[in-house]
Amino acid sequence: MALIDIVCAADHLHEIHRSIHDWPVTPACPTCGAPTVQIHLPTPLRASVDPVVVYRHPDGSFRFPGDANGISAANYSRQGLERIELRSAADVRRFEKVMNAREYSRMARAVERKQQMREERESATRSELRRLMPNMTEFGRAVARAAQGRNDAKPRERVKDPNFHVQCYSYDKSNREESRDERGRRRRD
Repeated sequence: MALIDIVCAADHLHEIHRSIHDWPVTPACPTCGAPTVQIHLPTPLRASVDPVVVYRHPDGSFRFPGDANGISAANYSRQGLERIELRSAADVRRFEKVMNAREYSRMARAVERKQQMREERESATRSELRRLMPNMTEFGRAVARAAQGRNDAKPRERVKDPNFHVQCYSYDKSNREESRDERGRRRRD
């Protein structure tokens, strides 16, 4: 059975099944009983967007070509990088999640190294200050203890959200801040 579109003189449009043996006869209109003719409606247009293309290096890092079919994409292919096409919003969201986790981990390691260097520097400074404190006046020792207390009370640096997003899927004019400076002129950033 074939699925066909029919229309009657009263412009009732229906989609019906017709046996191949009944061709070319069309049945009467199911609504008003008038004679019908078969029509061919255009197939619905499917909107599609170009995929977001990224390249994965064997070490796990990613490269982002400016143009999916441009010179940089051709260079990445020649270098043997794996081409990944993100064709749907779900694919893009999964990729953003992976990239955010990766960037968060990288940032956490950097903050940890920075904190470790800070603690080593403060430990050396604290040792030198303790060595000098017996030779200080009572007021000097009080100032040194206050400085140590203030230094101890400093908050540790925290890892921020990397906020990695594919701009064409996440931002548009409705949710992106306009690039203007304090005088209202357009910035070039």
